Amino acid sequence: MTDLKTQLEKAFRRVDIPPANIEKFIAYIEILKEWNRKVALISKREENIVSQLVAPSLLFFKFFKGQKQSVVDIGTGAGFPAIVLKIYNPSLNVTMIESNYKKCGFLRYVCAKLDLECTILNSRVEDLEKEINCDVITTRALKLEPLLPEIKRKVKGGYLFFITSKDNHLTYLSLEKEIIFKKWSAQLYRL
Repeated sequence: MTDLKTQLEKAFRRVDIPPANIEKFIAYIEILKEWNRKVALISKREENIVSQLVAPSLLFFKFFKGQKQSVVDIGTGAGFPAIVLKIYNPSLNVTMIESNYKKCGFLRYVCAKLDLECTILNSRVEDLEKEINCDVITTRALKLEPLLPEIKRKVKGGYLFFITSKDNHLTYLSLEKEIIFKKWSAQLYRL
């Protein structure tokens, strides 16, 4: 089996983005694997973490090259795409919204261990007490249609970066750009 560093370098080449912070990515994946044995963070279908989770998350940087952005990730789960974005570009201002208490514990642990300054909110987006402003809202494989009115009301962002299966599109929003990567689609919508 290919070692993790080689897999990451290959993923960066595939998405045509210069490698950054490979050692932190390795540490993140190792922590994720360790925690996943005790807390269900990712499914067995996503065991190839680099190609199924990290690489699609990195497509964010094909849309936003080198720009300092504020990002709110909704339904962060195990940190995709939020942790990946923050590791790659530590200057990003990242807020993660996750309703699962154990997953928030994991996110806090990873951020402390890797020295990542992020805001982690243990909440559902509908239950946020105050409005959050950002440049980009991100989410991965979340059923957005029923949540979109609450998202627009509680999180004010200019764009939505959505990672989903390549056959899934948000028909109620106007698609600006899309990148297909294997079975994934990275979609950018203006809100």
